[in-house]
Formats: sequence, C-alpha cells, structure tokens
Amino acid sequence: MNNPTTYLISGIVCSLAYTGPILFAQERELRFDTKAAMYAANEEWLTFACEMPDGQVNIGSTKSMEMYYYSMYGLGNLLFRSGMGIHIVHNPLFTKHVMEDEGMPWYDREDGNRIFFQHKLAQFVKRTAADAAQAQFPPEGVFPIYLEYSSGVPTFVIEPQLNDFNTLRWAPESMDRTLNPGAWGQSMMKEVLWARDFFTHHKEIDGMTYLGNAKDDGGNGFRGAALVALAITKSFALKSELAYDAKTRTLGGVDPKTYNPADGPIYYPHAYKAAFLAQTEPPKPVSFAVVDESSDLFDVASLLWAESEFYFLTDPTIEDDYDLVFGDPKWNPRADKQELERQFRMGKTIFPLAPHQLSKGIAAVNFKNLQGLHFSGDHGTLVDTWHPDKGQGKRISTTNAGMAIVALANAYNRLHDVPSLRQGAQKLLTVQADFLAGQQRRNGSVADAYELTGRRVRGSSGPKSLLAQTLAIRGWLAAYHVTNNQSYRKAAERAYSFMQRSLWSDEAGVYRSHVGAEASTYEGLNFGATIGALRELAIIAEGEDRRRIVARLDQFFEEVAQTNGLQLAELGRTGEMIPSLAKQQEMKIKLHRLMAEDPVKAKQMKAEMADSDGDGVPKPIFVAGTQFGAAPVQAASITLRTP
Repeated sequence: MNNPTTYLISGIVCSLAYTGPILFAQERELRFDTKAAMYAANEEWLTFACEMPDGQVNIGSTKSMEMYYYSMYGLGNLLFRSGMGIHIVHNPLFTKHVMEDEGMPWYDREDGNRIFFQHKLAQFVKRTAADAAQAQFPPEGVFPIYLEYSSGVPTFVIEPQLNDFNTLRWAPESMDRTLNPGAWGQSMMKEVLWARDFFTHHKEIDGMTYLGNAKDDGGNGFRGAALVALAITKSFALKSELAYDAKTRTLGGVDPKTYNPADGPIYYPHAYKAAFLAQTEPPKPVSFAVVDESSDLFDVASLLWAESEFYFLTDPTIEDDYDLVFGDPKWNPRADKQELERQFRMGKTIFPLAPHQLSKGIAAVNFKNLQGLHFSGDHGTLVDTWHPDKGQGKRISTTNAGMAIVALANAYNRLHDVPSLRQGAQKLLTVQADFLAGQQRRNGSVADAYELTGRRVRGSSGPKSLLAQTLAIRGWLAAYHVTNNQSYRKAAERAYSFMQRSLWSDEAGVYRSHVGAEASTYEGLNFGATIGALRELAIIAEGEDRRRIVARLDQFFEEVAQTNGLQLAELGRTGEMIPSLAKQQEMKIKLHRLMAEDPVKAKQMKAEMADSDGDGVPKPIFVAGTQFGAAPVQAASITLRTP
C-alpha cells in the first residue's frame, strides 16, 4: 500500500517498449501465483527483519531494503488494487453484524454489509489520521479482498492512474478463481507481518496514540488496521462457513474448543469455487463448493503459520506497539476479558478481544489436523495429503515437510501461553526434523520426496532440487532454534555445502534449480525458500562465514529478481525516478526530437525512462509484452541459462 508520487512517465511513453538488459533469461511467465508469490514475499520481509525469539540480527545484506519494498509492492497490489479475490464487503462477519446489531444503521438492511464497511473505514480514518479532513484514505477505487484467488495475470487493462485504484485492476479474464487455503494462509501471514510493521509508526497526539497519520508516511495506521480487518474476516470465514465436514461432505462451521479429528475430520480442502450473484458489484458470492476434497499439507501448514502469527499480534497481555489496537495490559495487569471489552467500547482500542481467541481457535484446528490427518505413526513423518475416501497418502515431499516444521516452530514461539498447543508443536516438529535428518545422504543432500511403502521409506530418484535442499535447511534451522539440538544445525550446514558444490553456477551467478540443470526455472517457492534458507544460515554464522553466505544471498536475489526479471516492475521506493508533470512533458518533447535527430540517443533515453536506476526492473508501464503495463509484483516464473 505504498504511496509513490505516480506510476506514470507520460501517456506517450506508455507505448514505448522496454528492452532493458536481461542477460540469462530465456522466458518469463507473467502470471501471478498467489501462494508462491506470497510465500516469497514473506521470506523477503523476514530477511529484512531477521527476527529471532530473543531479538533481531543484522546480517549485513545490501539487498534487504529492496526485499522489504518488493514485499510491500506485492502486498498492496494484490490485496487492494488487483480485484483478484472476494471483496471484504461480502464476508460473513459483516453479515453477522447486520443480523445482530439492533439499533445500528446497518441492522437488518439489504445493503447493511456496505454500510458497516463504510462505518469501519470511517473509524479507521478517525483513529489513524491526525486530521480526518487531510486523510488520504481510503483511496478511490480501493478493492480490499479477504479471500484471494489462486492466480491471475497482473497486467493493467486501461492506462493506470495512481490515485484511482479502479485503473489498477488486473486482467479479469485471466484470473483463476479457484480458492486455495495455501494462498489464503500465505497472504494472511503477509497481512499480519505488515500490520505489525505499519503499527510501529505511531505518534502521541492529545493523549491518544494514533497509529499513523497524515504526517506519518501517508497513513500507516490505516494500512495496518485495514490489513487486520482482512485477517479477521478471513479467520471468521474459516471458522463459520469454510470448514468441510468429511462425514456429511458439507461446508459449515467448526468449534475449535471441542473439535477432535477422531470424531470426524473437519478441515479446509485444497480447492473451492464460489458461485456469484449476477450483476452485483463487487461480485457477491452466494455459495462455495469444494472442487478438491483432499487436505494438503502445505495448505494446513500455511494456515497454522499465519494464525499463530496473528495470535501474537493480537495478544493484549504483551506490552508492545500494538496495545492501542488490541488492548493495553498497563490498564489492567491481568488483562481480563471484561476490561479489554470495556476498552474497546470506550474507543481506546480499534479492535475487540475476539480476534485473539479466533486466531487461537483456527490455529488449534489446523494443528489438530496436522496430527490427526497428516501424521503417519508407522513412518514417523507427516504425509502430503489426506482424503475422506482414500485416507492418508503415501508420500511426503521435502518441501511440505520443511514448511510444516517452519509453521510448527512459529506455533511454538507465538502461542506462548497455550501449553497444550506449544508442547504438541515442539514434539511434532522434532519428529519431522528427525525424519528428514534420517534421510539425509552422506553428501548432505535430501531427495525431493519420500515414498512410504509398508514400513519402508524410499527417496525419489530424480535430480536433487534447490527447493528441497532449501526448505529442508529452513525446517532444520527452525527446529534448531526451538530445541537447541545441534544435529539439526549440522544437517542444515551439510545441505548448504551440497548446494555450494552441486548447485551453484559461477557463470549465471545463481543456484541451479536442479543438479545438472543447463536451464533453471525459478518461481516463488524456490526463490523464497532459497532466500529464507540463506538468511537463517547467515543468522547462525559469524564473521567471514556470514559474509560469504550473505554475499550469495544478495547475488542470488539480484540475478533472479532484478537482472533477469522475476520482479516485474518497481517504484520510487526501490530507485525509480518519478518526474513531475512538467518534467514529463519536457521529456516527451525531447524524446520526439531525438527520434528524428539521433535514434541511438533516443533509444538510450527510452531505456533510462523505463529503468532510471538501471537495475533491470522497469517502472510498471514499461513491463515488456504489455499494452498498459503491469503491477510491480512477482512473475509466476522465469527460466535462465545456468551453464
């Protein structure tokens, strides 16, 4: 939700093709894959923050600030501009208020959801702007989505105007409107991490803490509040209408307090589709249908990762930057429910206590499903899938195992006052980390997946992938920080040594996607996992060892995201010069003259206009292969030569 001066250079320049230096790239898919791109953006933010349970670590990355802003670009463009999902106005929590809030303007109204939405926006503006008359929010045409679609092409369909989000919608015909819990979980993790970031920018005004104001970078508090609203409404939908009963094959609610998978699984299937009411704007869903009944381990882990982080953000018992949002323990050291609800009614907090309990409940449901549906006691590992007819699958991918360990470690760290979940998370992550360590080869590598037949475990026979090595490292180091078990650290370091020997390409300046790959494809998962693994290795290293790891991290990021175009576009925050309107007109006239007088200089001027900082990432309107440009987000994939 950044606020640079403008996307545009000038109308005339929109038609000029950008032909910047792409050295190794052979092809690029413009499509935006929500789950993969949001995962990568989470790893980018975490690399900027370098958080540990006992504080932050400065690893000395020269690219961390660019990772931070690329993560921000992905956040705002998907969630508030793209239109690639279901609008928050149609969520079931707003409907609940319309049905129950007697005496309020939205009560029992056909357009009650919209009225309640406008009420919440006004509340956020009042609490987060020093002067509501000067508030820049909400922007015109903002389209906040609480359930994201799986993918879409992020190209603009008309000439973009920054101050009108209606012009920043993505190509609607390109959207895959399948709804996937993994995409929801990764997007929600983004919402929570960035809400935390935005809420740290606050001022004390007239005895009240305003979380962002007109003088504070254009309204960070409003951004944070909006992101929390998306996380709350998503969590409420998961609790009230998107849980799938395996016995009845119906969607509905789940009671986290009483839920036990042994009594009948209730879970979040791998894929949904929504049916919409005709001629409604924004489109109103009237029903959801399950189109893939399987429970997917990456999906479950993603939701657990996000909800455990949301529990931490909303915790009113911790004195932190978020007390005026969710409740301040200083007003009542015991932080009991009645006091916190009183604070909300008095207007001292923006949100009630409910999100804290809601996030704990959905985290608990997903943890129970990890144990009850996905854990194979015979093999001592989680498995990729569970299906109501077929039961547990017979395979565990290293990718899913690593993601599950990361999520379980987050649950252990963030659910600090929920001993049953915390202890269960520690036990399960230890078992999973041990399984992976037991499969590691002498050369340090791990297979992409393991087939479970009888009581045997057989690794896949294909070439070892970058994704498997990096998510194994990511998982082992997450387990190491929870348990202090040195064997996990050693396993991670051995896998890194294997990467250095067998995957690094000196000529391309990147890790190959697979051992021996002459051409390597990079997408959100292997890009993000590599950044995450190198970050975690750098955190535990010191001196020259850390410097070498960080140098590889920065080089990999630069070559994949920037030089070769996995990042489609960028804005002023990452180096693009945005000229004034007068300067735009001057440049246009000069360019026209140069086209006739000196075509070589004209070509050079075009390149400078498209990519003023020369890092290979153009301004949005100059994205190659588009008529009006594309959002500054991540492509689905790029393929590079990796000799």
